[in-house]
Amino acid sequence: MRTIGDLYEAYVSEEKNFSDVSYFYGSLPKTHLDAVETALSREKLSFDSNKMSKLKQILTKHHEKLGLLTPKVASNISQMDNGVVLTGQQATIFGGVGIIANKIATIVNLSDISKEMEKQLVPMFLVNTHDGIQPEITTIHLPNFQTSASKSIINSSSIEGCALHTIKSNDYQWLKDSINVITNIFNEFKSSISDRSNQKLFSERVSHIISFIRETYRSSLTLGEWFTLIWGVQANILNDWGVIFFPSSNPGIRELLIEGYYPFLKSRKEYIEEFNRASTKIESMGFHPTTTRKDSNYSPFFYECPNDGYRVKLRIVEENNELKFQGKCPIDKSDYNFSVDKNNLDLSSLSLHLSPRLDTNQAQLQSILPVNIRVSGPGEINYNAQVIPAVRKIGIQLPIYMKYTRVLYNTPWIEKITKDPQLLQYSLFESDFFKSLGAVAKARRKSDFELGKDAWLSITNKVLAKMDELKKINLTQNNLIEKYKSWQFGMYDVNHQWQEVSWPWFVMASVTGLQDYLASYRRFYSKISQVGGIGYINSNL
Repeated sequence: MRTIGDLYEAYVSEEKNFSDVSYFYGSLPKTHLDAVETALSREKLSFDSNKMSKLKQILTKHHEKLGLLTPKVASNISQMDNGVVLTGQQATIFGGVGIIANKIATIVNLSDISKEMEKQLVPMFLVNTHDGIQPEITTIHLPNFQTSASKSIINSSSIEGCALHTIKSNDYQWLKDSINVITNIFNEFKSSISDRSNQKLFSERVSHIISFIRETYRSSLTLGEWFTLIWGVQANILNDWGVIFFPSSNPGIRELLIEGYYPFLKSRKEYIEEFNRASTKIESMGFHPTTTRKDSNYSPFFYECPNDGYRVKLRIVEENNELKFQGKCPIDKSDYNFSVDKNNLDLSSLSLHLSPRLDTNQAQLQSILPVNIRVSGPGEINYNAQVIPAVRKIGIQLPIYMKYTRVLYNTPWIEKITKDPQLLQYSLFESDFFKSLGAVAKARRKSDFELGKDAWLSITNKVLAKMDELKKINLTQNNLIEKYKSWQFGMYDVNHQWQEVSWPWFVMASVTGLQDYLASYRRFYSKISQVGGIGYINSNL
């Protein structure tokens, strides 16, 4: 069944009618420039100046500790009062997938646009370590030269359901074994490169990446720090972009955020009713809500068990304006019960043990940060159509939710197999596709959105059409068509359909080199870049 995100995409890229856009999203910009102009035209967001001052101190010390406090980072931290363009991701082993580079490049582009308008929104990345450990956090998948199936690397030492910040980065034998797997995978792909000088260049780039991964791991104490160093060094040391990395589980930040839960508790009934009303409205439009309705026992936060870090789901019973919270840790079997006066809320003593839910996280951040734009993926775009109306109902203004552009990329091994006759029908590499890429590049140079609008839509439709064709095919795993599905689109199983969210970031970086990896994404964007849709980076040695 279709989701409301399909309507969002059609409204932005094809200008199809979306009469309820203001109810679900407030406004939907169509280009990056539109997003910045719309954000800056809205009523200025309020924040607590004392909390802002404390937050600046915490973030300065955090970046200084990790060696990421460049002059530009320090300057951006000092200017957070003016506004923020935010994105984020859960911390993942080895730095996660390529989509993170795409998100960082997007917020930097938006920040640069706002700076040209002399109203800078500083770029910030939320390093989410408060979420619970899931398989996708402790697993990466590598493309496999021999087959379309992925090669997995797993860190299985952590307990599923515990908070991510409990994962330490001190298993050096695991790191050594994992790096051996990565090295062997790349050595096999090197055989796709016919030119010997390019083979040598490729090997040098892989060696550089391996050293970088090893040293960032050894310089960190936790998964969150490792993740931050991988992306912070690239964004701020190699590229000097001044991206602020926001550590969600920092104790001081948790203390600052605790009052962000209070509106959800004071107006709990109104929030639940509006959330459910939005869900019903989505269904009445013929779309599928991506999360279930809220029930009367809904709590806006989880409780982290002090003994093992497990995120306990709480239920609330309300009696005579007293809110009673109840939950049980499935690991140590501890029961947790506490209560607060709804008319005199004070959760300060619990701040280190409470963590937000998906629907309360952004609203909680708004209590200490003026976030103007939130760059999000399809899942968040769908989900927040239920959240935004409900949060607005209790008096909180959320940022503009802007969908990033999915970006595919080329590699020498992809390019080599596309020359095989059996792939001609399925390959993206056709004259019309390259013409569209050229038209987008020309529109970017001329800063002319109308010039590139049809080409952007053509690229999106071309990619989706090829993917639809390929999804109908099911051959043996060593078949060339299946390899192409896997390598180019990330379609190595039914749950993975996109290259940038299937493969680790360093797959593309092995081609571009570490120095130019993030910059490759940054060059893809400009003022007139479309919101949403699909793009392509023709990366090669």
